[in-house]
Amino acid sequence: MTEITKDIELLKLWSNLTFKTRCYRKNFDLVTENENIITEYEGSVSELRLAEGKRPYIIGEYGFSIWNINLARLLNIDLNEILTAYALENTYDELKQVVNSKEIDLWKYKKIVLIHSFIVRADYRKHGISEEFVEAMYRDFYDDETAVIVLVKPFQYNPIDDDYYRNHKFVKLLTKTGDVDDVERIPAYEYYSLNDLYAKNDVEYNELKLFTVADRCGFTRIGESHLFMFNPDKTVVRMLIKMRKSKQLKIS
Repeated sequence: MTEITKDIELLKLWSNLTFKTRCYRKNFDLVTENENIITEYEGSVSELRLAEGKRPYIIGEYGFSIWNINLARLLNIDLNEILTAYALENTYDELKQVVNSKEIDLWKYKKIVLIHSFIVRADYRKHGISEEFVEAMYRDFYDDETAVIVLVKPFQYNPIDDDYYRNHKFVKLLTKTGDVDDVERIPAYEYYSLNDLYAKNDVEYNELKLFTVADRCGFTRIGESHLFMFNPDKTVVRMLIKMRKSKQLKIS
């Protein structure tokens, strides 16, 4: 495959990606005091197949939270108390540690975006899907007063996600037999080939692979944690290169 052919195929794939995000918010606390400064989001990544007359094909999913630091400041809320209450979750446990060690000051920002998970089907990995997701996040949520932080931890070392995707999460695919619409429920563990990750048991290597992806997407590691802070420079450069290539190759 020539470099031009590869560019054309990738640009066509990226141009057909769609990110569908659902928001969950409460104005009153549900479990933890003052948790109503947090809005939860979950979403899916799909490849549109309009030319083939087929339904969108789900290729990945993600989850993130947004903390309204301005509101916390207004209501005089102790962020450390919320982090302590959520400490069983990897993202918040590590965030609490880097806050306590003064490697990050949450009060510097108006909002904090915490990306907890991002999963892609095995056959779509190494196709720039992570970079496209980061661009989507940048377009919708980033500004100079917002910190975007991602948990970069191999799935197999995250017991909460492992339990969720192994025992509770299903991917629902719309199917049609004749004139009858139906829904096929496939275990997410199977759909995303997550079991394959356990065959790779070199911890250092597995972490390094993900850290490299994070770096490529413009994230910098916070201390020795699994949390990485976003800088938009690489994303903006990539967007400009994509625009130029799309015009040269006439990809719309």
